[in-house]
Amino acid sequence: MKYLLRLICIFLFFHSVLFACEPGFLQIEEKCYFQKDIQFLQALINNSQYDKSGPPKNLNPTKLGFQIWEKGRLIEFCSSPLTNTECRMEYVLSGQLPKEIGNVTQLQKLSLESNKYNGVIPKEIGLLKKLTKLTLSSNKLGGNIPSEIGELELLEHLAVNSNSFAGALPTEIKKLKNLKWVYLASNFLSGNIPSSFGDKKGITYLNLSNNQFAGIIPPELGNLSNLQYLNLSQNKLTGVVPPELGNLNLYRLNLEFNQLTGEIPSELGNLINLVELDLESNKLTGTIPISLGKMSKLIELDLHNNQISGIFPSTVGGWVSLEKLNVTNNQMDGELPNELGELNNLKTFNISFNKFEGSIPENLLQINELEVFYVHSNQLSGQISDDFCEIHNSIRILIYGNLFCPPYPECIKYIGKQSCKD
Repeated sequence: MKYLLRLICIFLFFHSVLFACEPGFLQIEEKCYFQKDIQFLQALINNSQYDKSGPPKNLNPTKLGFQIWEKGRLIEFCSSPLTNTECRMEYVLSGQLPKEIGNVTQLQKLSLESNKYNGVIPKEIGLLKKLTKLTLSSNKLGGNIPSEIGELELLEHLAVNSNSFAGALPTEIKKLKNLKWVYLASNFLSGNIPSSFGDKKGITYLNLSNNQFAGIIPPELGNLSNLQYLNLSQNKLTGVVPPELGNLNLYRLNLEFNQLTGEIPSELGNLINLVELDLESNKLTGTIPISLGKMSKLIELDLHNNQISGIFPSTVGGWVSLEKLNVTNNQMDGELPNELGELNNLKTFNISFNKFEGSIPENLLQINELEVFYVHSNQLSGQISDDFCEIHNSIRILIYGNLFCPPYPECIKYIGKQSCKD
């Protein structure tokens, strides 16, 4: 009996030695976790107790959100009530981001989107030297983006959109040479767009829309050879559209709702992979460059609410993929080119509130895909054939304020005022 007890004691001793955690680590369910990492997770739980939708107060910290550990250190953490990934949780995290965020020094990915965090980003964020992904989108965070963000030199993915951040971007952001994805939209950020963005050659996505950025669009952005998506819309940007943007390999370019002046640079015609070009609601002048006809993959072209003049270039026939064309409320004139009728994928055609004249090309009226056809408030004349209704019984059409002559097709419900010219 004594021998058996001795064996049990020896076994328990070696078991405790074998499974003992190193100093600074805690044993939870026979696994070792770095104590300060656990303190961060516990702080997230504690700070969320003031919202009834928060996680259970007695939740094991290692069960919070989605976690990946390596050698007892937390390297990935995410939790969101609105995602279709493994990060989706039934509870919402809230309160302030804890200063204990500086504890998780081995963390590589942190995603807390669509929660209810308020307050500021703690300056301790700068201690996460190994962080490559930071997503804090769709919270209620505010204040300035801290200068300590510049310490995250391995950061590739930065998404803090849909919060209430204000002020200028910290100059330290120039230190983030590895950025690939930058999503800062829908905040109250102001000041100039840093020209240092042009040094981050790996960026593929840059979205600064719906802020209060002012000044010019940095021509240095033309150095971003990997950039595919550029959205600077809904800011207070002035100056011209930099011709250097024509050096890029963009798929989408959105500069709408700014205060840009000057002409559309012909260099944009080099963007042969572009599928969306939005320049609406600026103060652009001049004509539509002939070179834009090279954009054979273009699906959407929106130039409305500018001061663009002149005629449609005959090269519009190159827009073979175009589905939406909107040049309403400009100063364009001349006759509509027959090449517009070659755009067989066209669904929306809006040239209203210009000075176009002459008749509408017959082949344009016969495009089967048309759903919206707005040509009102121009000086168009001639007749619209009854065949139009056979092709388009459910089309949305407005023709008022022109010089069309009767008879008018029955499917056009509102003719409006027409000053017919025989």
